[in-house]
Amino acid sequence: MALLTKSKYINGQQCPRLLWHANKKLLPEVSVADQHRFDQGFEFENVARKLFPEGVDLSGLDFLGNIDSTKRFIAKNKTIIEAGFKEDNLFVRSDVLEFTNEGWNLYEIKSTNSIKPQHITDLAFQKFLIEKTGIKINKCFVLFLNKEFVKHGEINPEEIVSKEDVTEQVELIDDIETNISKYFEVMQQQEAPEINISKKCNNPYECPLKKECWGTLPEDNVLHLTNWRQYWKIFEEGIFDLNDLPEDIELKPKDEVIRRAAVEKKVQISKEHLTHFMNTLKFPLFHFDFETFDTAVPIYDKSRPYQKIPFQYSLHIQHEDGKIEHFEYLADGKEDPRFKLLEQLKDQIEGTGSVVVFNKSFEIMVLTKLAEDFPEHAEWINKILGRIVDLATPFQGFHYYCPTQKGRYSIKKVMPAITGKGYDDLEINNGADASVQYFNSHIKEMLENKELREHLLKYCCLDTEGMIWIVDELKKITEENK
Repeated sequence: MALLTKSKYINGQQCPRLLWHANKKLLPEVSVADQHRFDQGFEFENVARKLFPEGVDLSGLDFLGNIDSTKRFIAKNKTIIEAGFKEDNLFVRSDVLEFTNEGWNLYEIKSTNSIKPQHITDLAFQKFLIEKTGIKINKCFVLFLNKEFVKHGEINPEEIVSKEDVTEQVELIDDIETNISKYFEVMQQQEAPEINISKKCNNPYECPLKKECWGTLPEDNVLHLTNWRQYWKIFEEGIFDLNDLPEDIELKPKDEVIRRAAVEKKVQISKEHLTHFMNTLKFPLFHFDFETFDTAVPIYDKSRPYQKIPFQYSLHIQHEDGKIEHFEYLADGKEDPRFKLLEQLKDQIEGTGSVVVFNKSFEIMVLTKLAEDFPEHAEWINKILGRIVDLATPFQGFHYYCPTQKGRYSIKKVMPAITGKGYDDLEINNGADASVQYFNSHIKEMLENKELREHLLKYCCLDTEGMIWIVDELKKITEENK
């Protein structure tokens, strides 16, 4: 019989189908972005482990060596990092098992900036198994990132690591044994359990099988609606296709647009709203976009856990007479990219025209942190913030909506819908890949990669050039039949 590990137990909590595929080693290959997230978890673990200088590290041992060594060091009352336990086809490796005068404490290290429900479940499963082997757990703790931490010089683990006693929450969980029995039944099935699409497809993580499972849904399905409470209720009632929605069902205005587009199979336009938006634009238009990376453990002074560090931007200046200028920046990875980026951007983006971005919350967040961390640049950055216009606004309001957008209004969906152009021909065609590939090559490995740099520049350039095309299309729509 296969082992039920703590990761498989958490899989089972999310979805039996996910557990079955994990047990059969049939999960899709881990994405570049997910691997980066896992790597950041390992980096934080390495920092958190320094809080236990007397701990014996067993992480490098194989399966049997780890279990045998754990028993040996428990007998010596030693604090253990990566302690391994096996009982009744259950297996866990615990991040830290600490010996104290009051007994054994169990620690879970998580590279998040808060405690999540699944962390408690994780500890409950570990505690259950460890106590089956005869070791009584005194207290349970989660070690996680202190989101208020700002790096200044060498990192002190005491400052970046937050600690919380979650013993009471762990002890409230009383369904471990029932779940174990249920999950073993799933793991022993010859065929994967039937697809059961639900809210859990995205909770606590986006399921790696989601693309496969959701691929069975109708092309225009009710999960494209924006009101998630309503669309899950509709879905659970057995209505999957937008075309099958009862006519008397009351939808929010945005969702009514989505339904109408699906039923009529044509673009929905509110010319009045689009005209109002176009009137807010002041030429010349400074179409602007950042690319950023983040790390759990900050690598630059004046930065925080998971702070978005801009390493690249593209800026297209669109003049009212049709003239276009393009500026760009891509850091070389040799130092904190924010210094040179700010110096170059200051001269290129100054002016009085609108700074056009797509989904302004991101650019505003990055710029606000830059002003906070580099106060010598705060004055001109704050002027930029006052000029920002969000090109996502008319699409977020569904004042332009094409059925191909599938309920979404990201630039990756909007640009092809309104211009017929997109990102498919690019080597790098999404922000997550751009971020991780830059980080891996320029920061982690310090490699010279001219080809990758060209791909990064093409991708970021298309983001801002695409905004010009979108504005031009909106202008055509609003000027038709004037």
